[in-house]
Formats: sequence, C-alpha cells, structure tokens
Amino acid sequence: MKQPFGTGICAISDEWTYKGMDVIWLENDLVRIGVLAGRGSDIFEFRYKPADVDFMCRLPLGIRNPQRDFSQMRDTTNQFEDYYYGGWQEILPNSPAFVYRGASLGQHGEVSLTPWRHALIEQGPARVSVKLWARPLRVPALIEKTLTLEANAPTLRIDERLTNESKTALDLMWGHHIAFGLPFLRDGATIATNATTMWADPMMPAQRRFKPGVAFTWPAAENINGETDDASIIPPESAPPCADLAYLSGFDRRAWYAIKSASHNVGFGVSWDGALFKHVWYWQERYSSQDAPWWGRAYAVALEPWTTRYDEDAAASIARGDWLKLEAGASIETQLIAGAFEGEWKH
Repeated sequence: MKQPFGTGICAISDEWTYKGMDVIWLENDLVRIGVLAGRGSDIFEFRYKPADVDFMCRLPLGIRNPQRDFSQMRDTTNQFEDYYYGGWQEILPNSPAFVYRGASLGQHGEVSLTPWRHALIEQGPARVSVKLWARPLRVPALIEKTLTLEANAPTLRIDERLTNESKTALDLMWGHHIAFGLPFLRDGATIATNATTMWADPMMPAQRRFKPGVAFTWPAAENINGETDDASIIPPESAPPCADLAYLSGFDRRAWYAIKSASHNVGFGVSWDGALFKHVWYWQERYSSQDAPWWGRAYAVALEPWTTRYDEDAAASIARGDWLKLEAGASIETQLIAGAFEGEWKH
C-alpha cells in the first residue's frame, strides 16, 4: 500500500493477507489502521504517524490464524485466550462461557475468532470506508459495522448495527475489547473519562492493586493496603506486577475516555453511547499471572466499553435483566469514535 504522506488524501486497500487471513488498511497523513477482516474484524494496529506510535497492545504470542494453528484439544471454553495477542476485538454474543438456551458458548463469544465478510464502500480521496459483517454460528444475530476515515483527521468513525434474526427475544452481551500496550505505556499513562464510579471485581487474584467489592468515586480509589490510590494513573512498566479487573460506570449519554502516555504528549481517545455500553472494563495484566494463559509475559491495560459487567453466573445476570435484550427481528444502531490526539482529547 502506498504511503500518501503530505498529500492530504486517504487510501484504503483490501489486497493484503496475513497468515491466510484477509487484512484491510485504512490510511491518511495522520494515522494508519490495520483491520484483520479474516479474524474477528480486529483492529490490530492504530498508528499515529507524527509520533510513530502504535497504541494497540501486542503480546509475545503474536497473531495466529485459528483455522491453521490449534491445539490437540479444540473443545475448550477459553479459545479466546488461546489466540489472544492484544488489539481491539468486537465481542458478541457473550463474555462468560456457559450454555445459553442449549447453545454452548465459549469465553468472549464467537465473532472475535471467525472470518468476517467485507466490502469497500468509499475509496477516497477525501474519505474511505469499509463495511464488515458477521453472524455468530450458534446465536441467530447479525453484526454489521462500517469503518470510515477522512482526510486530515486522526479519528476513525465506527457505525454499527446489531440485528436479532430470530423469531424470539435474545439476551446478549456486547463489548469492545480495546487493549493498550508497550511501548506506548512503557513510562506509564493517565486516564481521563466522564465515568463517575469504579468497582473492582473480587474474582481477580491476590496480586492486585484495588480493594475489591467496594464502590469508589472515580478516580479516588483505595488499594489493597488501605491507602488512597488515584486510579487514573497507570504506573510505568517497571512498577510491581499487578492484575486487576474493575468497572467504570455512571457515564453521561455520550461516554468517553482518553489514555495519554506519561512521557509523550500523545494519546488515544474513544467516545460512544453510554446508554448502550454502560460500563468500561478496566483490565490490567502487568506481568502478574505466572501460569496459563499469560505465563508472566503479558503486559496489557484494557479499557473496554461493554453493555454489561462480567458475572460468571450468566444465568443469574440475565435473570436480573443485566444483559441486553433484543426482541425478535429488532435492530440497534450505534456509533463509536476513536482516534489519536496530542494534548487533550476533543471528544
């Protein structure tokens, strides 16, 4: 793909593959975005060109093709973790592994590990866009999204539509698993957001940062030593190992967050419909877990908009009305904006 540096125009190409998986590149003078259409429609690269910074997490495992690389045991419920390398995944129709109305669902659903179909919609020079769509194998839903990049803008617009194609109501969990990593976070980072509360999940291991099971007013939290801790500050890579899962909630209708490097004036921001994606999962795995699946090698900090908080007892969560309920034949449309910034995120 030719680099349109200094031209003020956009470029898009779907003529690429990686390990047998289709890849789409969207690019302008400011950003280069790689989309793995052949596996989940992942955004595996989001590079801000002026600083040559890729914000997306990339773990040592690397990107693998689930259709080619697999263990002798393929009936496990944690294949998402088997293939997890970082990046930005679309998650549907669930997060916890369980049996939903006779359908066996693995961790983080189906669409993140399957090929998506795609079509180029616009090909510049002022704007480029691509539509991608997929259907889970075991739940009758259709997820469609259109990614749009305009010239001279460091932001990506994502327009999505989720449709229940069955003749019965469906209970769904829908999320955007956005993870950041090294070298972007090497010296630490700060998080700004319009969330108002934070609650740390008790299910995480002992080597954690925040006191679990207590609601805090963001960003003033309490750590496991009983000390006040500013949750908006991500320590540098050299800090002690840590693993955490917390939930940021209480957003306005237009929710947003921005994560900015502590050593550079560069960051990444996302805005979305806070009435739909009500929670941000604040997940940290910073060299803490010494056993499978991370083996002490994972450094990731994720800020993930979700419709629902995690609950291992999925049936109870559905019974409480926590999951998104989509009536037969109904659709939901929504939009996310994501992009690079210098200084402050203009959401």
